[in-house]
Amino acid sequence: MDPMGMLCHLCHASDMWRGKTLALKVALIEATENWEKLTGGGPLCPVMFNSEDICETMKLDAEQRGVDKTLEVCQNMISFRPEGWCPLSIMRRP
Repeated sequence: MDPMGMLCHLCHASDMWRGKTLALKVALIEATENWEKLTGGGPLCPVMFNSEDICETMKLDAEQRGVDKTLEVCQNMISFRPEGWCPLSIMRRP
């Protein structure tokens, strides 16, 4: 894993919160695991997770990725897009 590429996940930390913090938490866990590579052995990492929390979070992330993939397959099968049943470009406005 490219440690600098991993920081791209943290770029979303300032995005509007919509109740989904799993991706941010996974990115923070990955950052703590690669802290020395990211900082060149600089200051200690200010964030800590216990091993049980890491295990549960990574398991939940794997489950979420599976559900997301299934949803994507279903959306593609019925031509459902995030903006609705039909693309906004062809939707007629009253």
